[in-house]
Amino acid sequence: MRGNSSLNTISIYTSIAVAFFSTAFFFVVNELFEHQINIFAHFIFFFAIFFCSFILFRYVLKQLIYDKIKIIYKTIGKPLKFQHEVKSSKGNIMLTVERDVAEWAINKNKQIRELRKLEQYRKEFVGNVSHELKTPIFNAQGYIETLLDSNLEDKDFMKSYLGKAASNIDRLEVIVSDLLEISKFETGRIQLEKDGFDIVKLIKKVIAQYQFLAEDCKVKVKVFNHENEFFVFADEKRIMQVLENIISNSIKYNNENGKVDIRIYDLDEQYMIEISDNGPGIAEEHLPRLFERFYRADKSRARKVGGTGLGLSIVKNIIEAHEETINVSSTLNEGTMFSFTLHKYRERL
Repeated sequence: MRGNSSLNTISIYTSIAVAFFSTAFFFVVNELFEHQINIFAHFIFFFAIFFCSFILFRYVLKQLIYDKIKIIYKTIGKPLKFQHEVKSSKGNIMLTVERDVAEWAINKNKQIRELRKLEQYRKEFVGNVSHELKTPIFNAQGYIETLLDSNLEDKDFMKSYLGKAASNIDRLEVIVSDLLEISKFETGRIQLEKDGFDIVKLIKKVIAQYQFLAEDCKVKVKVFNHENEFFVFADEKRIMQVLENIISNSIKYNNENGKVDIRIYDLDEQYMIEISDNGPGIAEEHLPRLFERFYRADKSRARKVGGTGLGLSIVKNIIEAHEETINVSSTLNEGTMFSFTLHKYRERL
């Protein structure tokens, strides 16, 4: 009975017990007083007691369960389900309640963990934004105040300090522009202009753009399969942003005399673009947060090479806007590999 303790089941078993003992008592009394009552009357008595007991027990149990469980279901926010489960009297009500409360508790715990995670992320984000904006503002303010307190007749001095102030203001503008772009992606206000283009040709264009940076860092950049054409269907300008960010990072964060290899793989419906280097690598604990805004795995080195700390976040938003995936893997002292997918371009006949 425990496996199927619905209201009807409990009421039936209880009513049978009451009817049986009542009929037995009625039979014993008749025998003692030698009343001549036939067996048919005992059957009528049994079923009458059973029917009355069933109605009574079912009503009492339903009211008790209804009053007690109603509070629980109101607490977990499922009053309609409660009414359906209790009033239908189907299945094991107590097991149903136990399951629903456990499910509610699991969901609440999950929500609490997510809220704590979001709160921590919000605090870190606010702190990072404040720091990133404060640095160029204070630098520009310092240069301008120095000019105001100095001899304004020295034109070379003025030009030097104004140039430094302008450089910090430019950095401030880049940070704000990147934040606005990320916001547009996250709110769905970016419209992609997709078309077919050769991804190899675009990669070569980006490599040429960073040729002098690669020479300064003594890093060799090589694209494999460069003799072939790989046409993808995507927003060319946005994918160029992705390539610029990943390739420039692979060069800047590489070792001296390092290398950056770019390969393209055919995945039937998609191409996978893989960009790997043999630099110092990234510790495993940093990888899950690498695409977060302002997150830097190596903060000391990141300050030296510059950047806003928003590039990889923009990259992730661009790839996801194309409904594609991007992944990163890395091993310390061995290198880092970024890979993302793009759909093939199919010419319309």
